[in-house]
Amino acid sequence: MIAGSAAVRGEVVSGRFHIHEIRLYTGLGTPNISARLGTADILAQEMNLPTNIPPDLSELLQLMATDFPAILSGNLVGIYLWGSLTYEAFDETCSDVDCIGVTRRDLDDREFSELDEWFRNKVENNRWARRIDMRFVIDHEFLDKSSRCCGFYHYTGKLVRHGSDGNPIIWMNIAESGITLWGQDAKRIAPHVSHECLLEALKLELNYLKEDLAANAGDRSDKAFVHNAYAVLTACRILYSASQKALASKDQAYSWAMETVPLMWRAVIRSAKENRLRNRGSTTLQLEQDAMRFVDFVTDEVEREPKHLIPTE
Repeated sequence: MIAGSAAVRGEVVSGRFHIHEIRLYTGLGTPNISARLGTADILAQEMNLPTNIPPDLSELLQLMATDFPAILSGNLVGIYLWGSLTYEAFDETCSDVDCIGVTRRDLDDREFSELDEWFRNKVENNRWARRIDMRFVIDHEFLDKSSRCCGFYHYTGKLVRHGSDGNPIIWMNIAESGITLWGQDAKRIAPHVSHECLLEALKLELNYLKEDLAANAGDRSDKAFVHNAYAVLTACRILYSASQKALASKDQAYSWAMETVPLMWRAVIRSAKENRLRNRGSTTLQLEQDAMRFVDFVTDEVEREPKHLIPTE
């Protein structure tokens, strides 16, 4: 998905689309993990993490790279970052920590249980674990919607099993700018994504946005307020991707949209950015209607592939 937040929909989950000093973690967690690690496993890999992330987030990512190969011994292919962390667009106020683990096969019961325990423990001890959106997918089945998948999503607080959404947007991100925490290089593992496949994924994302906006209509909570702004900015990213056949951060897509879309939408987009940065507030009826109409506009543009969109003077 384009955005950083994932949404569980029955059995389908959609993931919503410089060197920083890393301190080697010396306490390897549970005795079971520690006992399975050899000296080579404990050695830290060099990670090109963004410079603008706090040290305790770097520590959490290092823990993943240390503990997950032990828990998934023989099954893990790699661990990767995508989303805002890979665009140098991470915002401590509102960004998710988007990760993906690639395995050789579906997680067995022991692996699932130990990973679930790992996440629960980290949620209690590291503030950034509450922002993690991470799925575990099977190698060579990335675009297969019949594949099995597991995911930890911050709004559930636990690991869950579900079907894969075969999301190609994640893999475009990983191929272009993904960060390898452990295992095979991100650019080598990502599959080719055709433009037709991308367009289908973008249309699906727009449907998710419409459903989310409809579900939150009339809700005046902070959560609904943030979702409203998120929907507008994500729609900007979708429009950019459909037009440019590439991915962009929310800020990049915002700047492009403000120069490209008809003037009538620019106040809506500007308000969405301001509200996202505020990260709290009460959604008005006008904001709800503006967001729904803008998503409808983007849907119409994507349906006819917006090659006609060029920056206006």
